[in-house]
Amino acid sequence: MPPRLFSRDAGAGEQQLPFTGDHVSDAEFAQDASQAESGAQTLPRRIRGHPTTAGALPGSYTRNPIRSFAHQTSHGFADTPQYSSQGVRERSSQLASYALDSEDYQDRPHRHSFADTDTFTARPAGPPSDTNEGRTSQDSGRWTDTIAEDSEAQTPDTVIGPQHADKSFFSLKLSLGASDVVAGDTERTPLLPQPRLSRLGSQQKQMAAKTQSWKQPAASGLTLHVKNTFTAGRDHVLGVGQSLTNPKNYTRDALISTALGGVQITSAVFLGLLLNLLDALSYGYILFPLGAPIFSNTGPDGISIFFVSCIVSQLCYSLGLSAFKGGVGSEMIEVVPFFHKMAYSILEQMEGKPPEAVIATTIVAYCLSSILTGLIFLALGAFKLGNLVSFFPRHILIGCIGGVGFFLLLTGIEVSARIEGNLNYNLATLHKLFSSDTWYLWTLPLSLAVVIMVLRRLSKSPFVLPAFFVIVFATFYIIVKGILHKDLESVRNAGWIFERPEVGVKFYRFYSYFKFGSIDGAALISTIPTMFALSFFGIIHVPINVPALGAAVKEDNLDVNRELIAHGISNTLSGLMGSIQNYLVYANSVMFIDNGGNSRTAGVLLAAATIAVWVAGPAMIGYIPICLVGALIFLLGIDLMKEALWDTFGKCHKLEYLTILAMVLIMGIHDFVVGILVGIVLACVSYAVQSSRHPAIRASYSGMIAESTVRRPPADSRYLNKVRGQIRAIKLGGFLFFGTIVSVENYMRSLIEDDNFEKNPISFIVVDFTHVTDVDFSSSEGFQRINRILNVKNVRMIISGVSFADSVGRALQNVGLLDEDGDEDSPPPQVFEDLNTALESCENELLEVFHKHCNRHASKQQTTPPMSITAARGISGNEPIATGGSPTSFGASSLNPVFSSPRRGARLIAARSTMRESGDDALSIPDTSSLSTQPVQTPSRWRNFAQPLKIILQTFEDVSSKNEDFWHAVAPYLERKEYPAGTVLYSRGDDPDGFYILEKGRLRTEYALDQGSFFEVILPGTTCGELPFFSETDRTGTVAAENDSVAWLLTREKYNELEMQEKEVATELLKVGLKLTKERMDAITSYVLVTAS
Repeated sequence: MPPRLFSRDAGAGEQQLPFTGDHVSDAEFAQDASQAESGAQTLPRRIRGHPTTAGALPGSYTRNPIRSFAHQTSHGFADTPQYSSQGVRERSSQLASYALDSEDYQDRPHRHSFADTDTFTARPAGPPSDTNEGRTSQDSGRWTDTIAEDSEAQTPDTVIGPQHADKSFFSLKLSLGASDVVAGDTERTPLLPQPRLSRLGSQQKQMAAKTQSWKQPAASGLTLHVKNTFTAGRDHVLGVGQSLTNPKNYTRDALISTALGGVQITSAVFLGLLLNLLDALSYGYILFPLGAPIFSNTGPDGISIFFVSCIVSQLCYSLGLSAFKGGVGSEMIEVVPFFHKMAYSILEQMEGKPPEAVIATTIVAYCLSSILTGLIFLALGAFKLGNLVSFFPRHILIGCIGGVGFFLLLTGIEVSARIEGNLNYNLATLHKLFSSDTWYLWTLPLSLAVVIMVLRRLSKSPFVLPAFFVIVFATFYIIVKGILHKDLESVRNAGWIFERPEVGVKFYRFYSYFKFGSIDGAALISTIPTMFALSFFGIIHVPINVPALGAAVKEDNLDVNRELIAHGISNTLSGLMGSIQNYLVYANSVMFIDNGGNSRTAGVLLAAATIAVWVAGPAMIGYIPICLVGALIFLLGIDLMKEALWDTFGKCHKLEYLTILAMVLIMGIHDFVVGILVGIVLACVSYAVQSSRHPAIRASYSGMIAESTVRRPPADSRYLNKVRGQIRAIKLGGFLFFGTIVSVENYMRSLIEDDNFEKNPISFIVVDFTHVTDVDFSSSEGFQRINRILNVKNVRMIISGVSFADSVGRALQNVGLLDEDGDEDSPPPQVFEDLNTALESCENELLEVFHKHCNRHASKQQTTPPMSITAARGISGNEPIATGGSPTSFGASSLNPVFSSPRRGARLIAARSTMRESGDDALSIPDTSSLSTQPVQTPSRWRNFAQPLKIILQTFEDVSSKNEDFWHAVAPYLERKEYPAGTVLYSRGDDPDGFYILEKGRLRTEYALDQGSFFEVILPGTTCGELPFFSETDRTGTVAAENDSVAWLLTREKYNELEMQEKEVATELLKVGLKLTKERMDAITSYVLVTAS
């Protein structure tokens, strides 16, 4: 007989019933009627790790006055909360023994049951202190004034048995041949010996490998990354030298092949140089705000700075820093708006100061921004954070691109129309743009940009763009010089050609602007926010362009972190050499590689050609048509605007599109940095709104669907099938935050609304956190509010799938949700390790009510005729129920319709029908037809039968219509077996040598598959091993005794003998086995699907 969970008085008398070995204590029939009937239960405190007396409160009880609510809701704990699963398994065993009449029901005076009563009462002064076999249990002992010290782990494990509480089921077996293997004894510990040993061995090997790897020196430092990168570049240079000195490269075939390759490389270099020239004229020329008088003559200097940036980046990438052999480096065109903002900020800060000081401060700010960008790239690559950048919202980058496009459109108008200063949004500017001497200056390049867009749509050739601008350039001079015979100076004064640079301007003139003594520190500091905004734009731009380029050129050996380091080095060197940001240009690189430039030699030659053009000087600027440059600026601006606003229309979420539109307008009209900040804020709002629309509730199941895997006796199962609907399991998932907790709260509120509550009364709501990744402060507070709301309706909230060590468990603790010392009117929810144990606990609570009222004996005489439940056999939930008596005569029982609620009414109907099906209609239920002052007790149908016939009839009553005379023939073939706690009955893969009917104790079946594992708890009055036994297949699971158990075994030999002697009985037994298997398969399938949902 399993050890009792409750201590008895020493003087309690015992008697043995005839034909049984069950002992029934006289004290079990004496109960406090007023307490039992009124439902005056108390709530246990969780077992704490430190002793606490009733008169001395711990420090956590003494709190100083706190003015901030945030401090009240976020506080620490002296002790870690414990799971409520301690004792649940033991109570399941006892409830099963009550159903089998092997024990008389014993109430738990200290345990509060929501299923038993709908009212709360004050808690006692102290928790239980008695122990069960040396183990402090929440479900054992009686009230004392102190809390006994508990020295065990804070997370209780399932009690296996009195002598084996600290051993696993296989501890005896493993000690014989595998003493060096440690076997755990938690609920999730697999029961199969061989898989456990192999898994443990592999885990040890993996841990050893990890330990060795940790012992090795780390190889992720910035210095090592840079060293490896330069080593790769040196190897490429050495390879070129070896190739030049190799005689095999000077044969006839080799020379012809080299000549053909040289022609191809030359064409690629020419195309790349032409693209660099066009970009220099378009974006390098406007590097400084030419509309400001101070910067009006800095166009040639901007082109020189552009060329330096191109040369530095091209050499860095081509000499081995980048994996792209034919990658083309150039100025990051999108930086121009940020540079103009920095220039205007410095102009405002240094108003009235010499132009030399303003220009010196501006160009130093440009260089510092490049160095800052390079250092950030180096840090990202060194710490291997390249993939982390890709998590940044893409629509923010698209909004930035659209803002740059808007800026370029405005810049195209400013350059083409020769407007001084910024383009202002007023009537004067509008009048200027449409005046008779200006409108054609900017409409012509805009028209050319539209024409080239149409041509590029008609033809995908990469030569369309260079050829078009060469033709435009030639056509312009044919018209001006060949047809109109105009003097270039007059054409230049009319605004068609750029101003000629000053005579003698050198290509390195911009270095003369570095006058460090004239730098204004305050003005330089004012540009720091813009520098970081510029760096931010580069950070989110490069990790997107690089993978796209790798896919376009089929570069498989791509490492984003390596490319980030390459960009970091090139930008840092560029800033140190007085230039600006650069990056690997996607479009230029694709055209360069497609036209034969997929080699590092081609890249070095392109850098050399760019150097030659740079050294040639800026004199050519005075011969470039403005319409040509304006068309290039308009073209890129329109392309970027199209990519941001047109290509995304209808393809992204409405909130995301509004974010893009807002960023474009704010960045183009007001301020670039403000536009990026607004975009980030709107992205956060968009994420919160969209995430809140995604339901946090993965699934919601009634207890009729979500049931535990515990195998219970037939009577208990019948009752639970009628009242299990009072359990509601809600599975949550994802990240719970302030946006999603609202829907969770609304759903739980709807469950307890009056209309729904009348139709579907609920006693327990199990909230499963298994699939929850994290919770924020608002959602944690929300669960505390939900708990208070449910307690008002006397609905118990239970939490499962939470670990106190992870962020979810800590968040719930920090708001005081799990604090036992909180509001007594709103006790904390119980917490279980998994959903299965939580469901088992709820089912036990419902069975507590059933067995309490089926086995209760009145201690006071009835003064008025009690109600009858046997007068009408066909009673239904809709029939009027007669009432009688008073609360003082028979108490406010949950089966008393006078004090009925929807939940009590449902349990009343279930209790009546279950007792009627079991033939116990009058069991502990008084009959109004009798005026006797004592209720009539009718014993169970099989109470006085000897074993094993009694357990056979109790186990098979729902799956067979045969009576005791029929099953009496099976009794001689069954063998009584006693299994101490920890004994393994059989393991997975064993031959099915027997079929078991459990009489006492508790078994555990574990199924360990490649897909995962789960377990069942087998209680008295149920079977195990029937399917493999009757089908003659290998065992599918491993069964062990969790505590001392008694089972009746039908061996293979005895069954064969039964088939020969009692053919009909053997056939019926086979049918029973198949029916029991079908029930278990239904329950397991339902549980697996519920768990996976």
